[in-house]
Amino acid sequence: MDDMEAAIERAELRAELAALRAEVDTLRAELEEMHADADLEACHVAGLTAQLKALIAEGDACPNKAAHPLLARETFTHARTGEPITKTGAFPLYREAFDAEARRLGIENPEELRA
Repeated sequence: MDDMEAAIERAELRAELAALRAEVDTLRAELEEMHADADLEACHVAGLTAQLKALIAEGDACPNKAAHPLLARETFTHARTGEPITKTGAFPLYREAFDAEARRLGIENPEELRA
């Protein structure tokens, strides 16, 4: 290989390295954006969880339990462990929404991932 061929090869390698660095920078930015989106979703989950706990506590404190059928405690079977769990009567709504979202995201057998 003469000096000219070596110089061309080095130039091609530098160009490839520059392209790979640019791709890494793009992927890093995309990853940071995904982390920011995930953090925001976690904040929404925390807020919704607090809201649900407050609503359940309010229903528990109400002397007219019949007025809150979705808050009444029922026994369900944990989908992954098969153990009995006590949840509110609204729990099937959670399962239905969880499964629908999982399927929309391409997750098969969502019952293996949720309670």
